Amino acid sequence: MARTQPVRPPQHFAPGGRRMLDAQWLSYVSSTGDIGTSAELERNELLERGIAEFNDGRFLACHETWEALWVDAAYPERLFLLGLAKLGAGFAHALRRNPKGVQSLLADAVRFLRPFGPAYANVDIDNLLANVSAWLEFPGASTPYPTITRAANAS
Repeated sequence: MARTQPVRPPQHFAPGGRRMLDAQWLSYVSSTGDIGTSAELERNELLERGIAEFNDGRFLACHETWEALWVDAAYPERLFLLGLAKLGAGFAHALRRNPKGVQSLLADAVRFLRPFGPAYANVDIDNLLANVSAWLEFPGASTPYPTITRAANAS
């Protein structure tokens, strides 16, 4: 019996249904590998600004920047941006010494970003997730915050 390919979830959600649609899309991209194309996003000024803010340790600022980009994005790119926004928020909680917020938000960020590895929008996702995981092993220690690096094949 032939196995059928999952159907792409819809782009729009009913009021109050965003989290459910996020979960459907996360399941879809995880099972199919269909992460779309990041060509437009690679050149986006807000993505670049958010990366610079993150790498400068301005985590709340990058969260706000990526959220501004996320709000109008289409799936599956929307999941990638949601993961980045949660990453910024998680490290903002680290600066405020809120371990519960750190664990919750960074776990979500990793979950949303993982299907986009090894690289997406010229971001080295695998390296980023490895560094976030290493930081989570010793949060609050002298371990530096992760930075976002470009994928090796980035221009």
